[in-house]
Amino acid sequence: MATKEDRGQQRYIDHLLKVTFRICHWNEEGALIGRSSGFMYKKNENSPILVITAGHNTPPDGSFIETSHMHNGQTAALLAGHFNVFYEEDGIDYAYSILPVETIQKSLENDMAFEFKVYNMPFVKAVKDEAYGFAVKNNYEFVRSGNTLVLPQYLCTELYLTLDEQDEHINYFLPSRTINTHEYYRGASGSPIADVEGRICSILIGGTEPRKHLKGFRLDNIELP
Repeated sequence: MATKEDRGQQRYIDHLLKVTFRICHWNEEGALIGRSSGFMYKKNENSPILVITAGHNTPPDGSFIETSHMHNGQTAALLAGHFNVFYEEDGIDYAYSILPVETIQKSLENDMAFEFKVYNMPFVKAVKDEAYGFAVKNNYEFVRSGNTLVLPQYLCTELYLTLDEQDEHINYFLPSRTINTHEYYRGASGSPIADVEGRICSILIGGTEPRKHLKGFRLDNIELP
């Protein structure tokens, strides 16, 4: 039987999964060059909807938001728009685009139906002695099963992260367990990191070597449209 703590964890994960989505990046030749994660943000009623993700490995153009809808045997994806990319190694690491709502609406087929939760609360400063976490449905590379290529999916999540260090741009979180392999987190960069009330403080951008911290780029310290 699930305990009260187990049920609380599941509600927290379910909330993050409604906010967080995968982003696939394609080059001009139509080849998949990478995946990341992100979320939608709207500052106020008159602001545009932004797509926020990590800056590293995000091209300005050629990115699409993965949905849970299957169309013609493939996962339907939405145009993510033109990204403004801000990235400096060991410093600034984020990107945002204005979601091209009208273009997306014109491209939808009649049988397509899906929903994303848009985050509309202020970003908060991470503090010590509080718990943080992230969760995204992730996948490894394609593997062959008989004559079929399949994409194994798993839940990439970390709960009970605690703030250990903080500088102008980066939150350094200590995990509650041994940090997983790099492959486990591949594609999770850009996932929003939130407190127990669902308030986002930063986005996942990687880890440190040796493997001690998970790094989050602070969103409370930047200006967005």
